[in-house]
Amino acid sequence: MAVYKRTYKAYSGPLTPGWSRFTVLTRYGLARLFDSRLFTSYTVFCFLPFLLGLVFIYFVHSTAAQMILGLKFGREPIIDNRWFFEFLRVESWLGVILTAWAAPGMISKDFANQSIQLYLSRPLSRAEYLLGKISVLATLLSFTTWIPALILFVVQAEMQGHGWGWENLWIAGAIILASFLWIGLMSLLSMGLTVWVKWRIAATALFFGVLFFMAAFGFAVNVILRTRWGWLLNVPQMVFLVWCNLFRVPLAWIQLHRDAVPLWSAWASLLAVCAFSLWLLNRRLKAREVERA
Repeated sequence: MAVYKRTYKAYSGPLTPGWSRFTVLTRYGLARLFDSRLFTSYTVFCFLPFLLGLVFIYFVHSTAAQMILGLKFGREPIIDNRWFFEFLRVESWLGVILTAWAAPGMISKDFANQSIQLYLSRPLSRAEYLLGKISVLATLLSFTTWIPALILFVVQAEMQGHGWGWENLWIAGAIILASFLWIGLMSLLSMGLTVWVKWRIAATALFFGVLFFMAAFGFAVNVILRTRWGWLLNVPQMVFLVWCNLFRVPLAWIQLHRDAVPLWSAWASLLAVCAFSLWLLNRRLKAREVERA
């Protein structure tokens, strides 16, 4: 049939609800990441601490297993707030590599190929575009932080019994707040840096550079000026300082008591990083590209 004889009509099928359109980016972003076998293998590896935690909780509460292995635990509680604090610390460092791997590939290509304008020419706002991309990281980090931690908490409460879960319900709250803080910080920081770099390798290097170079720079400031305020540039340490307060862990237990800054300054430092990341995103994430001669 000739082209001029065809009758073209507007699409009249079902439409995606406006509130969930950003999930299209999330769905395809996750699918693209898991196309890589290496990324899938590393994601599976991130579940290893969770499996080891399940095994450890079982052995703590199983007398038969302790007799077989020749182990004997004392009367002091082994699985407590410090145990969950350390579990999240391990998972958070694994999540840093996961973020550095996933974030640059999701958004750098959109800016390198000038496809961001195509996204925003659809019925998709800048906030929805950013939410769709960040949801990918939030999903990945959720399944490696607070979700397995809460499962371990429920298992421990069930096996311990005697109202342990209700007495330590605040630990579950600390797990959720600490994880959400880490997820939001890593997502905003990685996205804010990535939008300014067109190459994936450079974006990954920049992300690690901000985390670790700024920490080294803060240490140099402390040594030269004989102060402790340089630690405000050390993002991971400020996160752990806030986590200590949430989990009621003494600072001396993780060797932060000597140079620890006030808690309010740690919160201010982390909020400043989030605000700066949002400012970077707002400056770069635009529906048009301005070319100057």
